[in-house]
Amino acid sequence: MNLKIKGSTEFGTSKKWKGATVFWQIDQNNNVRTGKLMLYNKDTGKKSKINWVHPVLKLKDYNLKQCLFGLHLLNSNKTKRIAIVESEKTAIIASIAFPEFIWMATGGLGNLKYDLIAPLANRKVILFPDAGCYDRWNDKVKDLPPNVFYSISELVEEKSTAEEKDEGWDIADYILKIYLSRKKDL
Repeated sequence: MNLKIKGSTEFGTSKKWKGATVFWQIDQNNNVRTGKLMLYNKDTGKKSKINWVHPVLKLKDYNLKQCLFGLHLLNSNKTKRIAIVESEKTAIIASIAFPEFIWMATGGLGNLKYDLIAPLANRKVILFPDAGCYDRWNDKVKDLPPNVFYSISELVEEKSTAEEKDEGWDIADYILKIYLSRKKDL
Protein backbone atom coordinates (compact mmCIF):
# COMPACT_ATOMS: atom_id res chain seq x y z
CA MET A 1 0.00 0.00 0.00
CA ASN A 2 1.38 3.38 -0.92
CA LEU A 3 -0.17 5.95 1.41
CA LYS A 4 -0.03 9.68 1.05
CA ILE A 5 -1.11 10.99 4.41
CA LYS A 6 -2.86 14.35 4.34
CA GLY A 7 -2.54 16.17 7.66
CA SER A 8 0.40 14.05 8.83
CA THR A 9 4.11 14.45 8.44
CA GLU A 10 6.83 11.95 7.76
CA PHE A 11 7.82 12.33 11.41
CA GLY A 12 4.93 10.20 12.65
CA THR A 13 2.54 12.75 14.10
CA SER A 14 -1.13 13.29 13.37
CA LYS A 15 -3.50 16.23 13.38
CA LYS A 16 -6.40 13.94 14.33
CA TRP A 17 -5.64 14.64 17.99
CA LYS A 18 -3.15 17.32 19.01
CA GLY A 19 0.05 15.57 20.07
CA ALA A 20 -0.90 12.14 18.71
CA THR A 21 1.79 9.80 17.44
CA VAL A 22 1.51 7.56 14.38
CA PHE A 23 3.20 4.18 14.72
CA TRP A 24 3.57 2.90 11.18
CA GLN A 25 3.45 -0.83 10.56
CA ILE A 26 5.93 -1.40 7.75
CA ASP A 27 6.72 -4.96 6.72
CA GLN A 28 10.06 -6.58 5.86
CA ASN A 29 9.60 -5.52 2.21
CA ASN A 30 9.08 -1.87 3.25
CA ASN A 31 5.35 -1.95 2.45
CA VAL A 32 3.22 0.24 4.70
CA ARG A 33 0.52 -2.01 6.15
CA THR A 34 -1.19 0.62 8.32
CA GLY A 35 -0.54 3.15 11.01
CA LYS A 36 -1.81 3.20 14.57
CA LEU A 37 -2.68 6.61 16.02
CA MET A 38 -1.98 6.91 19.72
CA LEU A 39 -2.55 9.82 22.02
CA TYR A 40 -0.77 9.64 25.35
CA ASN A 41 -1.64 11.34 28.61
CA LYS A 42 1.14 13.91 29.10
CA ASP A 43 1.18 13.37 32.88
CA THR A 44 1.15 9.56 33.04
CA GLY A 45 2.55 8.57 29.64
CA LYS A 46 -0.28 6.04 29.30
CA LYS A 47 -2.51 5.70 26.22
CA SER A 48 -5.63 7.83 26.26
CA LYS A 49 -6.90 7.40 22.65
CA ILE A 50 -6.23 4.88 19.89
CA ASN A 51 -7.32 4.75 16.26
CA TRP A 52 -6.08 3.42 12.92
CA VAL A 53 -4.94 5.54 9.98
CA HIS A 54 -7.14 3.79 7.40
CA PRO A 55 -10.54 4.79 8.89
CA VAL A 56 -9.29 8.32 9.59
CA LEU A 57 -8.34 8.59 5.91
CA LYS A 58 -11.67 6.97 4.98
CA LEU A 59 -9.98 4.42 2.73
CA LYS A 60 -12.56 2.30 0.91
CA ASP A 61 -12.09 -1.44 0.43
CA TYR A 62 -9.11 -1.40 2.76
CA ASN A 63 -7.91 -4.82 3.97
CA LEU A 64 -6.00 -4.56 7.25
CA LYS A 65 -3.15 -7.07 7.42
CA GLN A 66 -1.02 -6.22 10.41
CA CYS A 67 2.66 -6.93 10.88
CA LEU A 68 5.00 -6.43 13.79
CA PHE A 69 5.87 -2.80 14.49
CA GLY A 70 9.55 -2.53 13.52
CA LEU A 71 9.47 -5.47 11.08
CA HIS A 72 11.04 -3.24 8.41
CA LEU A 73 14.24 -3.31 10.52
CA LEU A 74 14.57 -7.07 10.05
CA ASN A 75 16.97 -6.81 7.12
CA SER A 76 19.12 -4.07 8.68
CA ASN A 77 21.20 -6.59 10.60
CA LYS A 78 21.07 -10.34 10.03
CA THR A 79 22.89 -11.27 13.26
CA LYS A 80 21.27 -9.08 15.93
CA ARG A 81 18.79 -10.81 18.18
CA ILE A 82 15.24 -9.59 17.95
CA ALA A 83 13.41 -8.43 21.07
CA ILE A 84 9.63 -8.35 21.04
CA VAL A 85 7.42 -6.35 23.39
CA GLU A 86 3.74 -5.53 23.37
CA SER A 87 3.80 -1.73 22.97
CA GLU A 88 5.23 0.29 20.10
CA LYS A 89 6.28 3.00 22.55
CA THR A 90 8.13 0.39 24.59
CA ALA A 91 9.98 -0.87 21.50
CA ILE A 92 11.24 2.65 20.80
CA ILE A 93 12.31 3.33 24.39
CA ALA A 94 13.99 -0.08 24.72
CA SER A 95 15.84 0.40 21.41
CA ILE A 96 17.58 3.43 22.92
CA ALA A 97 18.46 1.65 26.17
CA PHE A 98 19.44 -1.68 24.55
CA PRO A 99 20.62 -1.10 20.97
CA GLU A 100 22.13 -4.58 20.79
CA PHE A 101 18.63 -5.85 19.85
CA ILE A 102 16.27 -5.10 16.99
CA TRP A 103 13.14 -4.11 18.89
CA MET A 104 9.68 -4.93 17.56
CA ALA A 105 6.19 -4.78 19.04
CA THR A 106 3.08 -6.88 18.63
CA GLY A 107 0.84 -3.87 19.19
CA GLY A 108 -1.28 -5.70 21.75
CA LEU A 109 -1.16 -8.51 24.29
CA GLY A 110 -3.16 -10.88 22.09
CA ASN A 111 -1.15 -10.15 18.93
CA LEU A 112 1.68 -12.61 19.58
CA LYS A 113 0.51 -14.70 16.61
CA TYR A 114 1.93 -17.15 14.11
CA ASP A 115 1.47 -14.95 11.03
CA LEU A 116 3.10 -11.92 12.67
CA ILE A 117 6.12 -13.96 13.82
CA ALA A 118 6.54 -16.01 10.61
CA PRO A 119 8.85 -13.46 8.90
CA LEU A 120 11.37 -13.99 11.74
CA ALA A 121 12.29 -17.48 10.49
CA ASN A 122 15.70 -18.73 11.63
CA ARG A 123 16.25 -15.72 13.89
CA LYS A 124 16.87 -15.58 17.64
CA VAL A 125 13.99 -13.87 19.39
CA ILE A 126 13.61 -12.87 23.02
CA LEU A 127 10.11 -12.03 24.22
CA PHE A 128 9.65 -9.39 26.92
CA PRO A 129 6.06 -9.77 28.18
CA ASP A 130 4.47 -7.08 30.33
CA ALA A 131 4.19 -7.62 34.08
CA GLY A 132 1.58 -10.28 34.80
CA CYS A 133 1.61 -11.57 31.21
CA TYR A 134 4.55 -13.99 31.30
CA ASP A 135 2.39 -17.14 31.50
CA ARG A 136 0.16 -16.00 28.65
CA TRP A 137 3.06 -15.38 26.26
CA ASN A 138 4.86 -18.51 27.47
CA ASP A 139 1.75 -20.56 26.60
CA LYS A 140 1.55 -18.97 23.14
CA VAL A 141 5.09 -19.95 22.11
CA LYS A 142 3.95 -23.50 21.30
CA ASP A 143 1.61 -22.05 18.65
CA LEU A 144 4.29 -19.89 17.00
CA PRO A 145 6.50 -20.85 14.04
CA PRO A 146 8.91 -23.63 15.08
CA ASN A 147 11.75 -22.25 12.93
CA VAL A 148 12.27 -19.27 15.25
CA PHE A 149 14.59 -19.64 18.27
CA TYR A 150 12.66 -18.28 21.27
CA SER A 151 13.55 -17.29 24.78
CA ILE A 152 11.26 -15.46 27.17
CA SER A 153 12.59 -12.92 29.60
CA GLU A 154 11.35 -13.25 33.17
CA LEU A 155 12.91 -9.90 34.13
CA VAL A 156 9.74 -7.81 34.28
CA GLU A 157 7.73 -10.63 35.86
CA GLU A 158 10.28 -11.17 38.62
CA LYS A 159 10.89 -7.47 39.35
CA SER A 160 7.26 -6.32 39.33
CA THR A 161 5.18 -5.76 42.43
CA ALA A 162 1.49 -6.70 42.59
CA GLU A 163 0.62 -3.04 42.00
CA GLU A 164 2.92 -2.84 38.96
CA LYS A 165 1.31 -5.98 37.55
CA ASP A 166 -2.13 -4.40 38.02
CA GLU A 167 -0.88 -1.28 36.22
CA GLY A 168 0.56 -3.35 33.35
CA TRP A 169 4.17 -2.24 33.70
CA ASP A 170 6.59 -3.21 30.97
CA ILE A 171 10.33 -2.98 30.41
CA ALA A 172 10.02 0.69 29.33
CA ASP A 173 8.52 1.59 32.72
CA TYR A 174 11.61 0.18 34.43
CA ILE A 175 13.98 1.86 31.96
CA LEU A 176 12.29 5.21 32.63
CA LYS A 177 12.20 4.61 36.39
CA ILE A 178 15.97 3.99 36.43
CA TYR A 179 16.62 6.97 34.14
CA LEU A 180 14.52 9.33 36.23
CA SER A 181 16.11 8.18 39.49
CA ARG A 182 19.58 8.76 38.03
CA LYS A 183 18.55 12.15 36.64
CA LYS A 184 17.56 13.27 40.16
CA ASP A 185 21.08 12.44 41.35
CA LEU A 186 22.72 14.76 38.80
